[in-house]
Amino acid sequence: MHSSSFSPISQWWGEYHFEIGQARAWQFGSLLLRLSRGLQEWRLEYHRPQVQYDYEQQWHPIDDPAFAFPQPVHIERYMFKTTHDKVQLMPRLANRSVVIKPVDPIYIPASQRGTLYISTPLWIAGFVEGQREPLFDIPVILPKDTWFGPNPRLGEICYSTSVDGRTELNQLKPRAFRAITPIEFHNTSNQQLRFDRMNVPVTALPLFFSETTGRLWTSQIRVNHEGLDRPPRIRIENRTPVQAGEVTYLQPPRESGSVLFNMFDSFF
Repeated sequence: MHSSSFSPISQWWGEYHFEIGQARAWQFGSLLLRLSRGLQEWRLEYHRPQVQYDYEQQWHPIDDPAFAFPQPVHIERYMFKTTHDKVQLMPRLANRSVVIKPVDPIYIPASQRGTLYISTPLWIAGFVEGQREPLFDIPVILPKDTWFGPNPRLGEICYSTSVDGRTELNQLKPRAFRAITPIEFHNTSNQQLRFDRMNVPVTALPLFFSETTGRLWTSQIRVNHEGLDRPPRIRIENRTPVQAGEVTYLQPPRESGSVLFNMFDSFF
């Protein structure tokens, strides 16, 4: 039995109260973010450094909200007849599928099954009363774009991220700005499979938080491979795995689960 030395993440989302004329500022990883309330507008300012590192997973409120952000500063203003006094900052999964490339290729021998735990980057969204859609919805760490498909004409633009896919959950370090997706593979064919990259349909996944594990989770994906002559059957489960413990529902999927998706461009 392994014991994990990783500490759980602290909850960086929640509801914030603003007086008229009040500003609040935070640092999320390397992203600086400031939100100000006016009588008839909300103002968002943020600075993202040119290079962001995935290990930058700390966060804290900035004591002086008037603190001068480095350049460039991105500014967005949202007009209202009258602003309400509360804003909810919430984590969301990425707004496109995420292509993960395991550091080492993964093999699944014939008639074997196993679960791979991977993580994908999170967005931060600001919700106000009376609006179903968020005012803003931006990545904490901006991932790179990539193309996923069998050729340049068939496919889609996705995000790419290198991951340390783990078969044991306690080997995956908790990260404040990434959510864990368990992918259960079942190879019922008579050939050994290998895959180098996988397109994870995060827009079809709900997001949860587990206080017991101190991690953000999505529901589980099940991949059933029956042979090279047919595509794998992919099912999004409506639950998190037992290892997640008790979870709180944070966000619904961005898109309905009926959207067709292809997680693999090649199996060897």
